[in-house]
Amino acid sequence: MADMADMASTHDDAGLVFEPSARDWPGLVRAGRADDLSRSTRAALGLPTDRPVIMAGHQPGLWHPGILAKWFAVHALAERVGGAGAWVVVDQSPGAGASLIYPARAAGPAGPTGPARDGGHLSRGAISLGRDDTPPASLPPARFRAPADAALPSVHDALARLVGLLDAHADQPSLARQLHGACGSALGSGAALRSFFASDLHAAPAFARLVGAMREDAGACARLYNEAAGAHPDAGVRELAVSPGAVELPLWERSGEPGPWRTVGSDRLPDLPDERLVLRGLPMTGLLRRWACDLFIHGTGGGASHADGGYDRVTERWLAGWLGATDLAPAVVASATLRLDFGGLAEGVPTPAEIGAARDLAHRAAHDPALLGDADLGREKRELAAQIAALPRGSGLRAELFARMQRLRERGASGNTGALEALRARAEALGARAEEAEIIAERAWPWPFYSGPQIESLRESIGRAFDA
Repeated sequence: MADMADMASTHDDAGLVFEPSARDWPGLVRAGRADDLSRSTRAALGLPTDRPVIMAGHQPGLWHPGILAKWFAVHALAERVGGAGAWVVVDQSPGAGASLIYPARAAGPAGPTGPARDGGHLSRGAISLGRDDTPPASLPPARFRAPADAALPSVHDALARLVGLLDAHADQPSLARQLHGACGSALGSGAALRSFFASDLHAAPAFARLVGAMREDAGACARLYNEAAGAHPDAGVRELAVSPGAVELPLWERSGEPGPWRTVGSDRLPDLPDERLVLRGLPMTGLLRRWACDLFIHGTGGGASHADGGYDRVTERWLAGWLGATDLAPAVVASATLRLDFGGLAEGVPTPAEIGAARDLAHRAAHDPALLGDADLGREKRELAAQIAALPRGSGLRAELFARMQRLRERGASGNTGALEALRARAEALGARAEEAEIIAERAWPWPFYSGPQIESLRESIGRAFDA
């Protein structure tokens, strides 16, 4: 197997990200698992046992193009290594798929100082499909009417199609399965992957292995989990709660009725059968990478190939310390950035970078006379700053020079109030359109909002990345 530490990542002009470079992925695919637990786990999930399994996954819904890039990358790599592609639907995450956000046109001005525009300004519309506190595996299917305020004709048409797709899958037992079915229909049969749901993992033999180890020593499980999370603080993994009577475990107890699921503690685990339990994120990816696949494709959040740590770095450290599992399938990263074409709606709307620069300039100008057109005072201020920097902290002269510099700054601001107010007014005017700027720059709109040629170009670009 190739050494991932020696492999470079790829970031191209089309917004594709591969870490490491896609051309190195075939050499990373782990040789097929030969142990009985791996074979039985794959069979239970409907996965082949006679060829490599390339896997990725995400919460159910109409994902943005960065997630769709993972789907296409699974296809591309599986074809090139003679493997099978698989997708885990992460249906146990509370709030996943609960709303559908789209670019809309709102009536009225863009902000307190923003100009009114014909037809209103850009805003974010939201369609509610479920509850934010409940996993989609525990919610009923949803229906909605296509809204009339979509900002673009292409978005209006896409929402109308989504109404039909969700209606076609309204007989599914959960919102998660309805959303995934609709997404699969939108992609077409030619893009299908073998899919399974995280809430069904209790049927896999490896699930019993993991949960059995928790039953045997819940304290060690929680302690080593927290140590791993603490070793990677930037990964955003919350430590498990530990109390004298019980420790929290990375499990949920599924509810028999629609509603939130309960976190499982060591005091309740002995009384719960496996079919009532659902793995949370880290043990889920750990199980899949150890027993169910031969390469796992993350987005930038999981990012186990990142030296500075995505959340799956915590998974790796935890399972190595807790179960001695050091042979997880390699994890790589794929993502992409596409943006909607807002055409004339984008005219006159500043970019987020322009808004930030205007705000920064207005702030700095209050402290730098040169930015207000007074070059002499600006030069004097820089000379004082250089003298202050050369003096030791705590020296009386340093304090005296600093006071002089402050008086100079105040003189520059008071003598150039018109220029300063003009910069502040410009920053405020641009900032009034910050929401519109963010909407135009957004990369996370559902992929059906993008044009067919954009999506096809993304798929082809991913294929070319493997063949480069």
